[in-house]
Amino acid sequence: MAVPYGQSVAGHGKRALRNEYPSPITVGQDDTVHPTVLHAYWALSIAEPHAREAVRTTESVFDARTIAAQASRRPDWEHIRTAVMTDLLRAKFGRHPDLAAVLLATGDATLVYDEGSYFWGDRGGRGRNWTGRLLELVRSELRARQAGWEPSRP
Repeated sequence: MAVPYGQSVAGHGKRALRNEYPSPITVGQDDTVHPTVLHAYWALSIAEPHAREAVRTTESVFDARTIAAQASRRPDWEHIRTAVMTDLLRAKFGRHPDLAAVLLATGDATLVYDEGSYFWGDRGGRGRNWTGRLLELVRSELRARQAGWEPSRP
């Protein structure tokens, strides 16, 4: 069973699973707090420290993306972006138990993240749906912790 993002789950509704949903997370070696997963994602994609800070502090996710698009990208970004997103989703659902409950409420459903990107979204079956896949991974890790198993990390 697929759970599209048009379906409501738990008290927060389906929007809680989206990367732009307000859910402050702490990332990086300096423990920087970002207001959303997308703020963190776009900030971490940038090579320039002053632009990273501008992304982090802007109110709008749209503005964060615009600032990031105008800045120099990290040269290794295409190679690390999926690992970064995985870490950001783990941070979001690890820090916010109420949001983790929303993710767990999806059961064992296939999660279809339908947004504009062919890489992150499903795009009507034409995209790679990496966000949906990573949400399923994080959901599995949350379940494993509930069962008393702690995934190993290198």
